[in-house]
Amino acid sequence: MTEELGKGIVRVLNVHGYVFQYSVLKTIESIYRTGRSPWGFEAAEFPVSLKNTPVHIDFILAHKEEYSYIIAECKRCDPSLSNWCFIKAPYVSRGPSRGERIVRELIFKAKGSPVIKTGLQWIVRSNEVYHLPFELRNRGKGEGQYGRGQINDSVTQVLRGLNGLIELAIESAKRGSMAFLKSDPRENLYATFMPVVFTTAKLWVSDCDISLGNIESGNIEIEESKLHEVKWLFYQYGQSPALKHSYSAVRENSDISQILYLDYTRTIPIVNASGIGEFLSDDLWHWPADWQSDIDIK
Repeated sequence: MTEELGKGIVRVLNVHGYVFQYSVLKTIESIYRTGRSPWGFEAAEFPVSLKNTPVHIDFILAHKEEYSYIIAECKRCDPSLSNWCFIKAPYVSRGPSRGERIVRELIFKAKGSPVIKTGLQWIVRSNEVYHLPFELRNRGKGEGQYGRGQINDSVTQVLRGLNGLIELAIESAKRGSMAFLKSDPRENLYATFMPVVFTTAKLWVSDCDISLGNIESGNIEIEESKLHEVKWLFYQYGQSPALKHSYSAVRENSDISQILYLDYTRTIPIVNASGIGEFLSDDLWHWPADWQSDIDIK
C-alpha cells in the first residue's frame, strides 16, 4: 500500500509540474549566486486576482539593481506534444519595418503627483520576434493530462499573473506603500514587469515568409532547413481585454497601431530549461538605462 501511494505521489508531482517548477528555481538561484544573472528569487506561489479570477504566480524574480520583476510560469508539457514551433507574422501593425520593439510594462508616479501612469519600456528593435505558435506531436507517450493548447494555457496564465500583480502594485502605491516601487534619482517612483514562460518543450523557429504561400490553395511548403531549434525566443502576443489590467496606457491622439502596442501587445520570452542560464545572463538585463519609455519620466 505504501509503495503504491509513493508511486502515486511521484506521478502527481511530475504531471502537475511541481518538480519542474522548483528545479527551475534552484537553477535560477545557482546562476544568480555566480554573478552571471542579475535576477534573484523573490517569492513563489504568489496569489493575485484579476477581474475576480484568482491566480497563483509560480514565482517572481527581482532585478538586483532596479525595481524590475519577472513574472514566471513553468510548463512541464505533455511528452507527446513537446515540440513548440513559432513562426513570424509578415504583417503585424503599420510602422517601421526594421523590427519590433521588445517591451515590458511600466508603472510610474512622478514626484509630488497623485497620478500613477502605466506604459511600456522598450529596448531595441528586433527581427527575431515570433507571433504564430504551434504544438507538434513527437514519438513520446502522452500522459493524458494536457491536450493541445498548452502554449495558449501558459501564456494566458502568465498574463493573468502579470496583470494581477500590476493591479496590486498600483493599488499598494495609492495607499502609500513602497513594496513594489523604487525611487529614482529625481525621486520619481517606478517599477517594470515582464512575463516569462519556462518550459520543458523543445523550441523551434522558422523565418519563412508565409505571405509567399499559394493564394489559390492557401498552402505553403517549408524546407526542413528553414526550421531550427533555439534555447529561448521572444513571443509577441496581443492579450485580450479579459486578460488585461484595468489601467489604460493609451495616450491622447493615439492611432490604432499605437493602441495595439500600448494596451495589448506584450513580449513573452519562452525559455527551454537548457536555456535558463543563457536567457537570464543576456545583455538585455545588465544595462537598465538602455531601456526607453513611452512616457516622460524625466
